[in-house]
Order: sequence, then structure tokens, then C-alpha cells
Amino acid sequence: MIKKYDIIEQNLDGRRLTIRFKQYEYTELLPGDWSIKENGCGPTSLATILASFGYHEDPVSISKRMLYNEFGFLSNNYHDGVNGMSIIYCLNKLIEEGMNIEYKIIKINYDHPEWMKQKVIDMIKNGYMAIVNVGPQENIFSQRGHYITVTSINRKNNEFYVANPCNNGDNQIDVTFTYEQIMKDIYKDNFDFLMIRKKII
Repeated sequence: MIKKYDIIEQNLDGRRLTIRFKQYEYTELLPGDWSIKENGCGPTSLATILASFGYHEDPVSISKRMLYNEFGFLSNNYHDGVNGMSIIYCLNKLIEEGMNIEYKIIKINYDHPEWMKQKVIDMIKNGYMAIVNVGPQENIFSQRGHYITVTSINRKNNEFYVANPCNNGDNQIDVTFTYEQIMKDIYKDNFDFLMIRKKII
């Protein structure tokens, strides 16, 4: 049986326990001939965060929430694939259904990206994981536009651990990336850091 996720153990440097789903192993088609393998990095990244927080979600369950309304039809948030609007739509649905999560969008001034660096680092240190859209050109995470998850911070150097759902991610589990590396590849027409965490009660 094909294993569709990795369990990435925490380490002494600050990496959090992470369930990293492998987008490329989801070869089955959803209704409407929609493919997680080809187009599902967004729902796979969100599923990675939620499963790492202890929720029983996977890329299929998240894709269906993003793509279909309560009547089983393609929702208005379905265009050519899953995009940032679809991810926010799904998060709002999950919160309305009682999932104990919260999110914040951190926008970057691209002329001065350094202004938000410490805020992003502090939020990841304080329980948030982040979905980031990179590309659309070839980048260190993918050959095209792609969603990845920033999961945690290495305490020694303040660099990010990343759960990348595509094949490249197999070799990036123990690698850390600087804020500057991520900013170099970030897709500027999307949210910059979509921060998600379990709500503190």
C-alpha cells in the first residue's frame, strides 16, 4: 500500500511534529475530473496543518470542502483549480462548523519585506503554521506555482522548517529556509503568509 504521508518528528532545534501529506500520491480523480496530484497543493498544505494539529483531515476531505457546496455541486469558489480564495472559504467553513482554529493574513511590503520578518518569526514560534504561495516560475520548492506549509522555526538560526507536498519536499524535510529565501520566491498576487493555529482558549 502506498504511504500518502510522512510523520515528521519534532527535534531539539524546534521542529514541530508534522503530518506531511504527499500530493503526488493522490492519483485518483475527484468528481469533475479534478486531480489532487495535478492541482491540489493548496488543500494538501491545509490538510498538513490540520492533521498536524490533531484533526482527522486529509487532502481529499479538504479538496471536497473547497470545491463543492453543501448540495454537492461545484461552488462559486471553483475556477480552474484551488486558489487563495478557496483556501479562505474552506477555513471559514471549518470555523463555522466548530473547528477550534483561527487564521490571520500577513501581507508584506515588497519594497521593505524586512519590516515583517520578526512578526512572521514570532507568530510561527507562537503556534502558527503558515501556507505560502510560491512561484509561478520555477523556484526552490517546485517547478511552477505551488503552495507550501511553513511549520516551525529552528531556534538556533531562526530559519523555517517547511512541509512541501510535492516530490521536492522529500528532500527538504531536514532542510531549513531563511525568510529571505521564501520572500525571493513568494507569489506576490496571493496572500503572503496565511497564518493558522489552534485557537487559544
